[in-house]
Amino acid sequence: MSEFRIIFLSAIIFILPVFIFSQNIQSEDSAGNGYTDTTIPEILLRPARTESPRYPRDRIIGTLGQGTAPDGAWNYANVILSALISGTLGSVKAVDADLLGKSLAALTDVEPGKYHIGGGRTEEDGTVSFLVRFLGRDQWMTGELYILFRNDAWYLDDLVLEEAQDLNEGKDAYPYDFTPYERFF
Repeated sequence: MSEFRIIFLSAIIFILPVFIFSQNIQSEDSAGNGYTDTTIPEILLRPARTESPRYPRDRIIGTLGQGTAPDGAWNYANVILSALISGTLGSVKAVDADLLGKSLAALTDVEPGKYHIGGGRTEEDGTVSFLVRFLGRDQWMTGELYILFRNDAWYLDDLVLEEAQDLNEGKDAYPYDFTPYERFF
């Protein structure tokens, strides 16, 4: 019993200073002219002006984010995908009205609760495409979303969807690539 007390007291002696002294650690702010109350400087938490942002990667469709797509296309693509997830397609303008119904029907088996969007780029014909992945409870589905700028507005041109896949399939096929904004030296 006395050995337990000695181990317990020595653990407290080594851990307690960590909690007490960690509150007093300060670092310089990004301007270098003052101190902040965090231990990691703000300059290390976000990319610098000359540095491109590092978006997380989806293990199937690759790097998430806007890519080289215009801002309006990026915003409209998110509106389309949010409407498909929620099932409220009233705010979505499409070149082909039947396309929305077909896409929503294809997604019913997956029952997506969220989506990942990435790989935005402008195609040669003027459409803007995004790689997408819909994630449901038990299944996921990938595809490519094409939108078109016509008459001063964005329209859904096409949504090409692949077959639904089980979440357990290929779970360990790709190593997890975590590229956070925080960098530690």
